[in-house]
Parts: sequence; C-alpha cells; structure tokens
Amino acid sequence: MSSNKLTSMNSRHFLSVLLLIAFQLSAFAEPEQPALSVAERNAAQGFNDTIDRLAEDFVLVSLMIADPTDFSDDALGLAGHSFLRLQCPTFNLDYCFSYEGERVNDDFLKYLSGKTKMGMFAEPTDAYMEDYRQWNRSVHEYHLAMPPEAEQRLWEIMDNHLTPGITLRHDLNKYGCAITAVKYVKTALGSTPIVYAEDEELAKLSRREIGYRSLSNHPWLRLIHLIPTCNDDPEDMPLDEKLIIPADLADVWQRATVNGQPFATYVGDIVEGAPLDESRPWFTPMLLAFIILLITCLCTFTSKPYWDYVLLALQTLAGIVLLITWLLMSEFCGSGFILMALFNPLPAIFWRWRRQWELPYAVLLCIGVIVLVLQPHMLIDPSFICLTMAYVVLYTKKTVRQAFSGLKRSATNL
Repeated sequence: MSSNKLTSMNSRHFLSVLLLIAFQLSAFAEPEQPALSVAERNAAQGFNDTIDRLAEDFVLVSLMIADPTDFSDDALGLAGHSFLRLQCPTFNLDYCFSYEGERVNDDFLKYLSGKTKMGMFAEPTDAYMEDYRQWNRSVHEYHLAMPPEAEQRLWEIMDNHLTPGITLRHDLNKYGCAITAVKYVKTALGSTPIVYAEDEELAKLSRREIGYRSLSNHPWLRLIHLIPTCNDDPEDMPLDEKLIIPADLADVWQRATVNGQPFATYVGDIVEGAPLDESRPWFTPMLLAFIILLITCLCTFTSKPYWDYVLLALQTLAGIVLLITWLLMSEFCGSGFILMALFNPLPAIFWRWRRQWELPYAVLLCIGVIVLVLQPHMLIDPSFICLTMAYVVLYTKKTVRQAFSGLKRSATNL
C-alpha cells in the first residue's frame, strides 16, 4: 500500500472519530428553548389576553418627595413627606399611595396622649397633587428601576395595605412615610437586593440624631423633638432602616443600585412650589440660655433675690409642663427624663430648706453636664447644658460669696 493511500485512510479515519465524538456530545447538549411569545408567557401566568405584563413600562413606580411644610400648617411636615406613585399606562391607571394622618396642629394634646390616628390611602395622582399646588409645596419625582414582576408585586402590596379611613394609631416608627416606602419596596423586590453606596455620615448617626439634624433650621422645635424620641437604636441597624427623612431617602436611593442599574433617577418636579426657606431665626435657644447664664453670673454678688425668683419660677413652670407631658404622652422618653432632673418643682417646694440641699444639688448638676459632654452622641441640646450651668451658679452663689468674704477677711487681717 502506498504511503499516499495510507495517509488518505488515516485522514478519513480521524474525521470519522471526530464526527462520532461530536455526535455523542450533541446527545448530551440541551436543546435550545424557543423564546416564549407574549401570549404563551401570559398564559403561563394565568392571563388570557395579549398584553405584555412583563414589559418594563407596564407598571411604572416612582418615589415622590414633597418639600417641608410650614410649622403653622403641620408640625410633623417640617421634614417633608414621601409616598409612592404607581402608574399602568396600558389601563390608564395613575395613583399615589400615601400614609396620611390627622393634623397634629388641630389637637396637640391628642397627639401627646398618643390618640392621633392615620391611614393608608390611594388617590388619583392629579387629584392628590392639587392639594400640594394649593399648599404651594414642590413635589419631586424619582423613577425606581424595579424588575417588572416586582413592580406588579408592589402594587398588590400597596392595595393590601389600604385602610378604610383614619384607623391606625399614629406611630412614626412603624408608619413613617419614608420607613414604609423602604419596607414595601424591599418586600416587593424579594430576593433582589438594593445595593447601597457607603455613607459614613449616616452610618454613624442614630435615628434620633438624624431627626435632630433635619430640624437644623428650626432650633426651637428641636427641643420638642428631643423629648419624645429615644436613642436606643441597635448599633448594627441597617442603613435603610435609618432612612426616616424623605430627603435622605431620595439621596441614598439615587446612589444605590438594583441589578447593577441606578435605583432612583430624578425625573423632575411634578409640582413646582415656593422655594424652600433655609433661613434660621436669629433668636435661638442657645442665645437665650447664654443670656440667662450671663445675667445669673452678674447677679451673683447682688443682695436682691429678684432674679433668683425668676429662675425658680422658670424651673418650676418647665417642670410642671414636663410632668404633665410625661403623664399624657405614651412615648415620653429621650431627653425628657434627663430634663426632669433640672426642671422640676422640687426646688420651689423645698426652697425654705435650700441651705441643706442647694450645694449637693449643684454638684449633681455639674456631674450631669460632664457626663452629657463626654457622650459620643447627642443626648441633649447644647442650650440645656448652658442653662444648667446658670442653675449651678444660682445654687452655688452663696457658697461662692462666703468663700470670697473669707478671702477678703484673710486679706484684711494680713
């Protein structure tokens, strides 16, 4: 046999082996699945129409952020408001889902006693936006990039949480507008996570501190805010559970991703209202506390007790208000109990025997101030520390005057 024929036979044999191997491998390969049509996909989901319910524009979800309101209109609206807008262009549906509550300004004592109610409502967007136009409050819209099935699931969740009126107990920790938006969106996403960008500032703040920060332009209201809010957040609280302020929620979600895509994208203002008033009052609690401290120091060496009576009346009146608030308010906590160590009617009641208790009480207040200053988080407004020092001066001035008199006599004798 010639070498050419041998080479030809070997080549045919080699090709046969390759074809045999390819045939065997193809037997194990999975057949390519044909793409399902819209009708087949809908039939698998139990629908008999030809509407593409998994199209990206079948349901559109937006986070809506309303600008803060004026304190005279709504005391709880100073941080703004957040709610969800859900649209289905196919069926011409467009609704805003929002937790709405009774106005605190109408009955503040009812709010303090924990009897204020709220509920979840769905209103057509055009009708709901009309209120914000009348209030002259801007409403900003952020489109949320959610998978189509999650968007439909979110609509079902929101429908299931509608209430037949104002029936829920007012609880900002449970039904707060930003908190519920995060909770329901996360539930709809299921196993699809929201990947947050690092935020060192929010990570080190507690919920209480975040709320305190949001009222930076309202220093007098921050004092009220500190009374009913606690600082008992767990150290490992996830970032999304700290998103209690609507503006923070919009900012964090714009920097977050879902399936590698930006989660929230600013669309525009659906309502253009008045510009935000970023001004701060010139007469702040800190300025008032400093003036009181200054006058108290100047009156230390006077023989007239009139200023002493003014401070005593202030301490007694504030103590009575705190005591009534404590009895009425079911959520009284936070700095309220700390303030009651300073503001209480006991000094007035036992004023006659003040020589026995005023110096130990002043020392106790000094220790309290040192403890508060050394705390790594904000337990109390700085103005209260300044005011506490005024009372320390008040209750130690007799001791100070006696010490100066002793030094003066010693100098005279020399």
